[in-house]
Amino acid sequence: MGSASKTPVIVNVKTDKVSERAWNRLASENYIETNLLRQEIALSWERCLQNNVDPLNNKSNSINPDIQGRAEQYREFLDVAKPHMEKLYERVKGMGFVVILTDAEGIILDIFGDRKMFSLSESLSLVPGASCSENAIGTTSPGVCLIGKNPIQVFSREHYCQLYHNWCCSSAPIFDNQRNLIGILDLSNVNEKLHHPLILGLVDTTAKAIEMELNFRRLHTGFNKSSHYLKAIVDSIPEALLFFDIHGTVTHINNNASKILGVSSQRYVGHQIDSIVKNYEKIKHQLEKNMSWTELQFNTPKGLVCVNAHFKPIKDSNFENIGAVGTLKELKRTSEYGNDAVYTFEDMVFCSDKMKEVVQKAQNVSFRDTTILIQGESGTGKEIMAQAIHNNSPRRSNPFIAVNCAALPKDLIQSELFGYEEGTFTGAKKGGKAGKFELANGGTIFLDEIGDMPFPVQANLLRVLQEKRITRVGGHRTIPLDVRVIAATNKDLLMEVDAGCFRKDLFYRLSVMVLSIPPLRNRKEDIEVLWQHFVSKHSSTYADAGSIRVSTQVMRIFAAYDWPGNARELENTLIYLLNNMKGKGRAVTAKDLPSSMSCCGEDVPQGLKTLDETERQTIIETLNRCNNNISQTSSILGITRATLYRKIKRYKITI
Repeated sequence: MGSASKTPVIVNVKTDKVSERAWNRLASENYIETNLLRQEIALSWERCLQNNVDPLNNKSNSINPDIQGRAEQYREFLDVAKPHMEKLYERVKGMGFVVILTDAEGIILDIFGDRKMFSLSESLSLVPGASCSENAIGTTSPGVCLIGKNPIQVFSREHYCQLYHNWCCSSAPIFDNQRNLIGILDLSNVNEKLHHPLILGLVDTTAKAIEMELNFRRLHTGFNKSSHYLKAIVDSIPEALLFFDIHGTVTHINNNASKILGVSSQRYVGHQIDSIVKNYEKIKHQLEKNMSWTELQFNTPKGLVCVNAHFKPIKDSNFENIGAVGTLKELKRTSEYGNDAVYTFEDMVFCSDKMKEVVQKAQNVSFRDTTILIQGESGTGKEIMAQAIHNNSPRRSNPFIAVNCAALPKDLIQSELFGYEEGTFTGAKKGGKAGKFELANGGTIFLDEIGDMPFPVQANLLRVLQEKRITRVGGHRTIPLDVRVIAATNKDLLMEVDAGCFRKDLFYRLSVMVLSIPPLRNRKEDIEVLWQHFVSKHSSTYADAGSIRVSTQVMRIFAAYDWPGNARELENTLIYLLNNMKGKGRAVTAKDLPSSMSCCGEDVPQGLKTLDETERQTIIETLNRCNNNISQTSSILGITRATLYRKIKRYKITI
């Protein structure tokens, strides 16, 4: 970090007749006998002569009047240099020295020392604000050092001006980390016997110490700024990230990772990764074998939190390991224990008063065990609402089991819901199997598409809701239940009751509290905020998502369109555009929209395709983009693999 200045020019020059003869001829004839002088001194005299510096001049007349302003400008330099100057002075204190610090122009910023020498300096106007340049006071070590930028000593009659012929001075340059001169450090006295050549080495060492501390401070400040920039960038990334260094110390955890783990970043930063992750050996194995995702258990204030994680090593420019970065994902279980609820009320995106009213009602009822019926068209977010209610309830730490009543095979729906005992039917699992209600014990069961539940099963469900106990298929033992029931439907259940397709008593048992989510066409003020939410959601999968722009014409089309598929159709529209549009940053126009949204004139949609046609096209395009990878496609579309397979079969899509 210090400067790489040349070896100090250390010379023990005697003030003999040679130096005196050279100066006398300079003063009388303006002639320089270079053979009698060191090269650095001869060159300095030539510059002084060319600049009409008077060798008989008595004192400097060049004093900066705004020394306070200049000192403030060099405040950091002075703060760093002052302690080192004081240490230098302690080495020569009482020997008749003064210590001088100048800026890069030779202006004195600070001067102090023994009283007699300090008074002499004042008499020559060598005070803060005065110039030590060659133009001001002729050849001196600070003046020569300003030009040559190398450490140097100047003795007695080597000084160009007669006034300084008794002086001996040693100066060294001070550089920044870009090798720019920022100042000169000087030590002067009037006793050549005490001004040993080694004094210059002492001055040069002090100058380098000032350089090192100053550059370290600036590097530290730059590092802090870079650290803040890096933190802002990492926190803006949609992935959940955790970093640790080569010693296993956690150095950063971004906001999304903090959210998944339910802790602040400050709680983990500075701690050892093996004290945070219970099964840390999996990270070591992953890094050694370059393995893919693995399940990790984090110790948090709320207990163990399980996540899927993928750690990769971080290497420096020499390809040496300096740490690791891990991407964390919430663990979504697809085993017999069902899916964890991941959404909260904070994940619900809206700005309309209608949605505010529904969400407020949901928040109010979430603290109680009231049975809830959520009504809404397909794509309005009924399951998100159900998960948010569960996560805002006292049951949040217990299971959330989602059941799609329309997707269960009719001949297996009883055993899926209520379980079965061993030997009930051919192929029955040894020891039997717990049903969805049993798995949800202590938590919440979400009965989606309840309007499609077969009529015979409705009677058994009603009995479970009334008695709060179940009996497995083929069994006799009753199992008590502590389960909250949230049901959802896109049908008008009262109409289904009138049509004889849904039990009236079950309807009233389920509809203790009814939450009706309005369709998107009735709350079009939510379109824009939902659009921005989906853009952010897909920015990690689609590189161009963040730069997509919607023209005013398209926004008018969005406002006029009825959105039969609601928020899901809006998201599918974005995916369609990201798959088909070319040209980063180009604004979406009417001609870019799916054919289902083609317009008559500028604002009125016409020739609309059905939701099924739009959904089929979106699935095909997403499959193509993902090279028919079912897991990736289902993740992007926000549906399960089973649902995707069902839709592929329904729409007769070839993969």
